Amino acid sequence: MKTLELCFFRHGIAVDRDDPSVKSDADRPLTEDGDRKTRAAAEGLKRLDVGYDKILTSPWLRAKQTAAILAEILELPAPEELPQLAGDRTPADLLDALAHHHGRKTLLVGHEPLLSATVVHALGGKWALDLKKAGACSIEVDTLPPRKSATLQWHLTSRQLRWLAKG
Repeated sequence: MKTLELCFFRHGIAVDRDDPSVKSDADRPLTEDGDRKTRAAAEGLKRLDVGYDKILTSPWLRAKQTAAILAEILELPAPEELPQLAGDRTPADLLDALAHHHGRKTLLVGHEPLLSATVVHALGGKWALDLKKAGACSIEVDTLPPRKSATLQWHLTSRQLRWLAKG
């Protein structure tokens, strides 16, 4: 049976919510440090040589910027926006939408707690996962939405991905 791989990548460090330069949470851009650390984490992801075929991103600015960095470094087609990756959606919303928008190896860029909650839901767990900024987690599913529990492939923090990049 062919399986699908989903990699959940949390956006990089963004400006604070209370920063007067932004109108809404959806408009928060990456900081310079967020851009730098995201680029380094993307280099680490590249060393894993997974071969993603598609990037789907939240329509929120910091996620779109993160997805653009990933597409550039991983040499992938331009990211596609998926509204169900926005920070105000549910795991069920996201998994249902992915049934119509995935590739065989899809990189998803979004927000917490949605990404971690979706991974835990797909794994059938009753535990917690905290996906750090510019960190990633990969699972394997039988189909979308999953009919049986997913399999955790790996979970790496931004620091671990950046360390891999130095490898």
